[in-house]
Amino acid sequence: MDASWAPLSISEAARRFADHDVDWWVAGGMAIDHFLGWESRPHDDLDLEMYRSDRDVLFDVFEGWDLHRMSESELAPWRRGDPLPDTAFAIWVRPSPSDAWSVELMLADGDEDTWRYRRNPSITLPRSQLTATSKDGVAYCVPEVQLLYKAKQARPKDDVDLARCLPHLSTTQKEWLRAGLATMHPDHPWIAVLDMSTWVSTEER
Repeated sequence: MDASWAPLSISEAARRFADHDVDWWVAGGMAIDHFLGWESRPHDDLDLEMYRSDRDVLFDVFEGWDLHRMSESELAPWRRGDPLPDTAFAIWVRPSPSDAWSVELMLADGDEDTWRYRRNPSITLPRSQLTATSKDGVAYCVPEVQLLYKAKQARPKDDVDLARCLPHLSTTQKEWLRAGLATMHPDHPWIAVLDMSTWVSTEER
């Protein structure tokens, strides 16, 4: 799989989505940056997210571009009118087959009221609480949800993301993340970190 990247800027993504009445937001490490209010580390790609039910608008947002669906680590061309398998969890986009990838659109599950975690639909959040808006008006995935996604791999950079977010997370956010980790990864080392952080916060009151 060719994974070379020339990521689109967020401002260009916003320009392309501006004429389309769908929700979209920044995901991945850049979502953490928007929560913190500063760029915590360089990013080689651009992860955005939108609801699965809105995915067909991508053919208009990126009209004439090369779209592929990602399913179980396999990329396959996705063209207007093609069905999208339930196993597909993202759409990769680039200007043409000879260009580097520009953006990965993650597909979120849920309905008009509720977001559901793709890896376990019993983990939910009200749709209105899934995103926040940065000072420059960009919608981004809230950190507790983004960290739950990151916990599956928990690479060193993900551990750093947790450490940077932790002082800024509310008790409610920490409790939601802890509950999600306990469901998905009951032996995850982040659980002890969250417990200690919550205890310290309580002691300081």
